[in-house]
Amino acid sequence: MASNLYKYYEEMRGKGTILYFNGPVSQAVVEGLAELMREKMRAEDAGMDSVQRVFSILVEQMQNIVRYSSERHNHATASLGEMAHGQVVVGRESDGSFFVACGNKVRAEDVDRLTSQLETLRAMGRNDLKAYYRERRRSRPGEESKGAGLGFIEMARKSSRPMDYDFVPLDCETSFFSMKVVAQ
Repeated sequence: MASNLYKYYEEMRGKGTILYFNGPVSQAVVEGLAELMREKMRAEDAGMDSVQRVFSILVEQMQNIVRYSSERHNHATASLGEMAHGQVVVGRESDGSFFVACGNKVRAEDVDRLTSQLETLRAMGRNDLKAYYRERRRSRPGEESKGAGLGFIEMARKSSRPMDYDFVPLDCETSFFSMKVVAQ
């Protein structure tokens, strides 16, 4: 494995990767990685709008891992509590725009609902997304939601193009969910 790390490093760097994290995710990890990315982008003199968009998308994606990953375990330190497993990648496209991608296991029974939500958002324009966001803010979150139910909408609003996603069936109970959002 050690001999392959350099090859992996070069491959990731060649794809514009700035940050790659794979492992257990807790709220503390979300906060730490988000702040790290904010400072890294500021140091590179990325515009404040870009910094805020990437920060917001990164936080939303990592919170989705924390809330919805089907791969969970309790941490030995009680203060960290339950942790979810997932991965997140932040990088730059060839045109200089930033992207945030995430991946985690989800329950197979949630795939159709998630696909429907994402396809609805992919079909909407800027004004439709804005109106839909306002409408959803006034309504109660769905019973399957562990948050306000606005995360996908918020990411779609901050994206420069329709969100890219995929589900890979793993077995009859789980699928691997991948999502990429390019900040506008």
